[in-house]
Amino acid sequence: MQPGDWVYCVNPHEYVFGWLGYIDWIRPPECKVVFVRTRLNQPVREERRILLSRLEPAGVSTDWTSSELNALIDLALDTRDEEWFYELAARKGGERVDTV
Repeated sequence: MQPGDWVYCVNPHEYVFGWLGYIDWIRPPECKVVFVRTRLNQPVREERRILLSRLEPAGVSTDWTSSELNALIDLALDTRDEEWFYELAARKGGERVDTV
């Protein structure tokens, strides 16, 4: 993992378990993550120092539902992460992205 990577907190004992964020800096064995979505997909902005071992890269999951992909695509647009947007859009398999 490196700064700028999107990650999930995978430790169920952490307050931010299941939250999505990006790595701001790394100083092994810990890093600072800026969390932007809760596990209930609510927007949030919380900075937290956390052990690297408690994180998993966001791109690891390949079994996202269509609504989860839509939420991640919205997040990629909100953060202007063009590369991630195209990666997620490709996972939709040409399916239309829902609009609000």
